[in-house]
Amino acid sequence: MGTDLEKILMDKGIKTVIVTGTAAHGAILYTASGAAFRGMQVILPVDGMSAENTYAEQYTAWHLANAPRVSSKVILTKIDLIK
Repeated sequence: MGTDLEKILMDKGIKTVIVTGTAAHGAILYTASGAAFRGMQVILPVDGMSAENTYAEQYTAWHLANAPRVSSKVILTKIDLIK
């Protein structure tokens, strides 16, 4: 937020991002959604995100897999399956 990251990625021709980190229901949810809304493919290894509790992690995965306009751009996976 507040950076020119989108421009940097687009200038380099990057069309796919892998999103991982903490605060699943904050940083992960909004980073992944923002990338999807901008037309990028989002790879989300569910074992690469965390939150204060399991519910927040489950909700984030469910939301990204089911939300209109977002779900078509998000692939849920595991770290071991990314090549």
